[in-house]
Amino acid sequence: MGLCFCCLRGETFNMERLNDEIGWNQLRYDIRTYTAQNERSRRIGTAGEIPDEYIYIGDKCFLNNGKVHGVTLPAGCRVVGKQAFEGCQFQKAVEFPESLVEIKRRGFAGNRRLRKVVFPHNLERIGAQCYRECSNLKVAEFEKNSKCKVISEGIFDSCTKLERVCLPEAVKSIEKRAFYRCKELKEINLPNSVTEIGEEAFYFCGIEELELPTNLKIIGDSAFFRCKNLRTVYIPTSVRTIGRWAFHGCSRLERIEIFHDPDEIGPWIINKSCTIVCQKGSRIDAYAQEYGFQTEYVELSEELDG
Repeated sequence: MGLCFCCLRGETFNMERLNDEIGWNQLRYDIRTYTAQNERSRRIGTAGEIPDEYIYIGDKCFLNNGKVHGVTLPAGCRVVGKQAFEGCQFQKAVEFPESLVEIKRRGFAGNRRLRKVVFPHNLERIGAQCYRECSNLKVAEFEKNSKCKVISEGIFDSCTKLERVCLPEAVKSIEKRAFYRCKELKEINLPNSVTEIGEEAFYFCGIEELELPTNLKIIGDSAFFRCKNLRTVYIPTSVRTIGRWAFHGCSRLERIEIFHDPDEIGPWIINKSCTIVCQKGSRIDAYAQEYGFQTEYVELSEELDG
């Protein structure tokens, strides 16, 4: 039996990730990798000052190091390892060199004093949960022409004071729980390049207005669950899948406009207090009747003329 395209794509992605990890496991022993042992053996300078001859920061290099209140990365630094600065207490934004191409999983998680992060345009990959529980982080920006195409799983999970995010213009995927419980995030500009919004990506966010990208194909399960400030949502005709509970718990949501028939639509995408605006006789209309949702009908030609 042959594999479907999605399976092949998943296998390719996993193989690429595996190759990346194999490469990183080798680099951990490279003489240009600054390790926790290097830091323990350091006799001059202050904590967080890394000599310029190093271009890789090793896994857990400064993990939970309470002495590190800031870091000066080497001018040629290319990779920050897993949990390298997790649990440090940075008091000002880290200045990333233009040479940086990757920050690995949980690289800066749990920095509870960090207020701002600006990612350089050459940065291609940011690991899962990279800034998870940075509870005072308010601003996250990607420089213009950023090469980052994936907002990774849980990257800003539980950044409860995050107010402003400037996403890359070429980003394609916002993964699971990327902005989970970012309660102060009241607006976000989603580039039209985005094709997928993952499960619980904006769960319990403070978003007040939402303009979904015109190339969006997938809205994952509970993607906007409990976004209590939303009042109206238009689903672009490009969307083929709307996951279960996608907008459920949005207690102020009054209208959701769906003028086409997606291929898949999960149960209870909204609360009963919300009205589905759709074409009469469409599959969306039948869906609304099945779940007992209120409906308002619109002629597609009227919408186009408007």
